[in-house]
Amino acid sequence: MGSTRLHARLLAALLFILGGGSMLYQILVQKVPLYQDETAPVWTIDAQVDLEASDDVPVKLRMFVPPLDGNFTRLNENFISNDYGIKVNRDGENRRVTWSSRRGKGAETLYYRLTITPRYTDNTSEQEEGPQFRISPALEGPEQIAAEALLKPIRQHSADVETFISETIKKVNETGDHNVRLLLDGDASPENRARVATLLLAEANIPVQPVHTLRLANTSNQQLELWLRSYNGEQWLYFNPDDGREGLPEDRLVWWFGKQPLLTLDGGRDAAISFSVRHSNVGAMELAHTLHDQDQRSFIDTSFYSVPIPTQQLLMVILMIPVGVMLVLLIRSVIGVETLGTFTPVLIALAFRATEVVWGVLLFVGITSLGLLVRSYLEHLRLQFLARLSVMLTFVVMLMAGISLMSYKAGVTTGLSVGLFPMVILTMVIERVSIAWEERGAGHSIKLAVATLLTAIVCHALMAWEFLIYLVFTFPGILLMLASLMVLAGHYRGYRLLELLRFRELAEEGG
Repeated sequence: MGSTRLHARLLAALLFILGGGSMLYQILVQKVPLYQDETAPVWTIDAQVDLEASDDVPVKLRMFVPPLDGNFTRLNENFISNDYGIKVNRDGENRRVTWSSRRGKGAETLYYRLTITPRYTDNTSEQEEGPQFRISPALEGPEQIAAEALLKPIRQHSADVETFISETIKKVNETGDHNVRLLLDGDASPENRARVATLLLAEANIPVQPVHTLRLANTSNQQLELWLRSYNGEQWLYFNPDDGREGLPEDRLVWWFGKQPLLTLDGGRDAAISFSVRHSNVGAMELAHTLHDQDQRSFIDTSFYSVPIPTQQLLMVILMIPVGVMLVLLIRSVIGVETLGTFTPVLIALAFRATEVVWGVLLFVGITSLGLLVRSYLEHLRLQFLARLSVMLTFVVMLMAGISLMSYKAGVTTGLSVGLFPMVILTMVIERVSIAWEERGAGHSIKLAVATLLTAIVCHALMAWEFLIYLVFTFPGILLMLASLMVLAGHYRGYRLLELLRFRELAEEGG
């Protein structure tokens, strides 16, 4: 007995771990929303390019666009132009779009729109490794002396590559230092400070690369921000060239890497770009469906959401049956309420989905009451069990058809759903109520029928709970967790709650 109980507990633990593990995997790895109305941030970025094309000359404009490696998921991307061909190529770690036209027509405006979300990103994607060593540039004269003077305290105050880069950037931003002013040569712009920091780091054989980013905030006419990055042998490290702060903020979108200009124009002049960013919140499930429709990676690919809609609706009903079964198990085994049949309340609860609770109760009481009268009459005929059930089933069908016809004539459409009531179940309910009436009296049979009906109402309330339907349908591992609880409940041998109440009365009388 002990080994059997241990086996059951191990099985329950295994089922619970498998179910809970699959649910955690969906939430933490696949980013499946725990709530149906959960939203996710969405950013829409518009880049407007204005240029002056030379008349009757081929025009070609090249522009870097975000590579979108890991931190954001692309929901939509559009290249909008008038009579321009469009081609997008991969350029190392960057992506570049080329707009081309055979003949220019003066002032032109091109648009690039990108819609992204930080949700459903694949942060496990491997980035290309970078160089870890750079040959020192050939500095001479005052520049060489100034660089050595700046690097000496930096080496003393740094412990590794990260701190060395950070200290170098901080030092370059001390524009009052004479050595810094010499290297800046009168230009203290962010781009030139980044150039000097790159020069000093190259003198120390540390390679860095410019990174051009866009801040995700509700703004218009925004400018790109310059950052620096370096590869330490394991990962890329990002640094703010203004203060040496390490780590690229989550609200920064990388636009391109390197020293190349953002725009390259052939056959025109005065190319200029402006950025605007707009934020919105969109349902997480809607985003998942959008990715699935675009043939992008989405948890929908491996879930019940990938099947046709009619099948989904059927599965939502079927998957809720174990939930109702679990409730009936607790009501019967733990609380101690008797019902007509083991899972009859669950089947009646399913019928309530079509008739609604109030009409379902009325139909259940009405058909059962009339069925008892017919069954009582058939008892006098001394028919065999199978023949009696056959006649009862025929009566139930005729009664359902009659109610549907009368409902239609009266203009009550709800009654037309009565045909969805399980006819065989109603027939068996009538038979069991009748047998209980004969064996244990009218009071006990009515008590069983009322308990069955109340249990069915509770089951319907639980099985029709939208949040629970979403959870079970989205996280089917919950069914394994329910199965583990059922296994544990199967070895429950304690008193039921109603028995405790009854025995307490006996104890009070005896005391």
